[in-house]
Amino acid sequence: MDRRVALQNLVLAIAAAAVTSCDNLDNFEVDVGAKATIPPGTILEELLGVLAFDDFQSINLTQELDNQGVTKEDVDSVRMISLSLVIDGPTGANFDFIESIAFFAETEGQPKVLVAELDPVPKGKTSLDFVVSGAELKPYVVAPSMKLTTTTKGKRPPQETMVSAAAVLDVDVTVPGC
Repeated sequence: MDRRVALQNLVLAIAAAAVTSCDNLDNFEVDVGAKATIPPGTILEELLGVLAFDDFQSINLTQELDNQGVTKEDVDSVRMISLSLVIDGPTGANFDFIESIAFFAETEGQPKVLVAELDPVPKGKTSLDFVVSGAELKPYVVAPSMKLTTTTKGKRPPQETMVSAAAVLDVDVTVPGC
């Protein structure tokens, strides 16, 4: 009888280890980065409506999925877990020209969805960490192409300003046998 209980406990321990290890196997992070150059404001063109990051205009994660050995069909869920902006130049520049900013995911056939925002933008900062919405991005990621767009309230900076953006997506996929 003791041998049977010991065997059952062993089987349960192995099953628990397998389930725990699968939890870590089916998620991975994908880094997506982009840069933007914001021209200085003029008297006629002072309002800042859109902050355009060219590399965010066509995001295709097929290669990143291939690198993980999965396809778009294996994707269960995708969520943005962080988004940040950093001033690359000029020296001494900060984000005081922006009052608020929001990032949206867009793709054909899907509604525009909020993924991250910051309102208000803190004064004197050279880097910003956004509040992410937790929106489900699977329909956007598995589409042929996804883009991240912005709406911004503020004014153009007094001089040309270079900004880098870095987003991290958590991708949850189906792993055979898990």
